[in-house]
Amino acid sequence: MTQDQKTISSLIVIVFSFILAIGSCSHMFKQPYVDPVLKNAFDEWVNQCKLRDINYKRDITNIDSILYAPLEEGYWGQCFGNKIIINENAISPIDLFTLKLVMFHELGHCAFKYDHFEWGEDIMNSVLPEEKIIMYQYFWAILEDQYFIRYLTKKERKKLQKQLEKQDCFCILDEDKLQVKESN
Repeated sequence: MTQDQKTISSLIVIVFSFILAIGSCSHMFKQPYVDPVLKNAFDEWVNQCKLRDINYKRDITNIDSILYAPLEEGYWGQCFGNKIIINENAISPIDLFTLKLVMFHELGHCAFKYDHFEWGEDIMNSVLPEEKIIMYQYFWAILEDQYFIRYLTKKERKKLQKQLEKQDCFCILDEDKLQVKESN
């Protein structure tokens, strides 16, 4: 075998190895199944992530599906860790704004690990009374900016968690579901 043939053989092995490595990692950044009713809301969330240079693909790797399906009465949506359900019994498929609002809220839990935020009107409020949806729609640009400003990468979240543990901080986490109205 000549030197040129050895070089070509080595290059072929390197290129083949590289293609194999990329192919084996492709599952790490798979998109979840998204119900067709929710596709526009999900795509808008993705576009907002891209606009803000947020590498959302790493944050959604644990989500396998986003479904438009029934939930118990009183809930708009719920994050189950590996899947999100937006309540088809509570939101009409043509109510695009409410679908988007609930999608952002549940992805806040499942993808960004956000907790509920109760100080003022916020996408991550635990309760969203139907009569307030018009206000959320009116102030959407501000609410959306506040939502994404809180974003931390997984590495930043771990670092913050370690700092809180060092301070002996005790935090209470709410359930990861958005209610239609407050429980009595």
